[in-house]
Amino acid sequence: MRIAYVALNLNQRLMLGGVGRKLRQHTAIWREKGHDARLFVLSPDDIDLPDVTSFKMGSKEKIGPLSFLSSIIARVSALKALIESVRAYAPDMIYLRQSLYFFPLHKITQIAPIVMEINTDDVQEYKLRNKMIFLYHRLTRQILLRRVTGFVTISHEIANLPTITKFDKPVIVIPNGIDLNSLKAVPAPTNPNPRIAFAGNPGPSWNGIDKLLWFAQKTPQIQIDMIGYTREDLETFDVVPENVICHGFMPVDQVYEILQNADVACGTLALHRKKLDENSALKIREALALGLPVILAYFDTDISEHNFDFVLQLPNTENNVHDNLDRIRDFVFQMVGKRANRDLIAPLIDQSAKEEQRLAFLRQFYQAK
Repeated sequence: MRIAYVALNLNQRLMLGGVGRKLRQHTAIWREKGHDARLFVLSPDDIDLPDVTSFKMGSKEKIGPLSFLSSIIARVSALKALIESVRAYAPDMIYLRQSLYFFPLHKITQIAPIVMEINTDDVQEYKLRNKMIFLYHRLTRQILLRRVTGFVTISHEIANLPTITKFDKPVIVIPNGIDLNSLKAVPAPTNPNPRIAFAGNPGPSWNGIDKLLWFAQKTPQIQIDMIGYTREDLETFDVVPENVICHGFMPVDQVYEILQNADVACGTLALHRKKLDENSALKIREALALGLPVILAYFDTDISEHNFDFVLQLPNTENNVHDNLDRIRDFVFQMVGKRANRDLIAPLIDQSAKEEQRLAFLRQFYQAK
């Protein structure tokens, strides 16, 4: 098959981070398995990556009354160019990462059958971000969802959302995976004080940063390494304890260096704030592949049901950290000098195996053309 992978509205930070690695690994594995695959990205930034065909939607007008109109015109122009580039590529299938609809994106459905990947409850997520964008999304989301051929979701919970099932499309659940060949398990560090690593993007309330800072305040003997955050990003919080180290956004090799020197990795702590209970986060899979024990505060599609002793499972509630302070602290100290069993984890998170499922799902629509 010739597959066009299309991802929209991804800035440079996302493309250089876990999301971008995921997209590029997908297409790389598809090519390894004998398919012709190309990644097309629409971004507000210049994306200079060798295996990405990118289109910049930035506007030259930065301030003043013309800036909004200029940005709309620039986005439409860049999106038209992307669609024409996909058309020239002549794919058999299009794999589209769900995002906010902008004109004239619906025209991409005229090129080839489309399978859309859905990574979140988009309705709830936009509701938490901006009222105007939420309203716009509710009015426009069906333009694409009713035209696509099928859905890939990263969790069973998302697959069963009424906002997805109402479109009556074929759905397959494929949790996020990682390229295990790119990460090797590392030995446990010998830190003077235990270290917890947390990676995320500033802003979303469902990361639960307020809970993590409260935990840090209550456990000064444990260091919290926050990847992706600066001290300025935490200015809205009343207290940022001294044992919280902010590393800001950094290249992937530096991210892995922080993770390798941590005793435990912590995932999202407040997924309940966008009314979800299940996830398959990339950052947790990367940590496990390196050998880090992890703290989960939601049901992980691949991992939670196995009851591994190197996974601390917390409830997905507002008080999950407050009510389990002692459990979390004890777990961190118990994991000092220990590592997760990669042999147990590998079959669950291996991306190559997951891509076999994804390609089989795409193939059924390609053969039905």
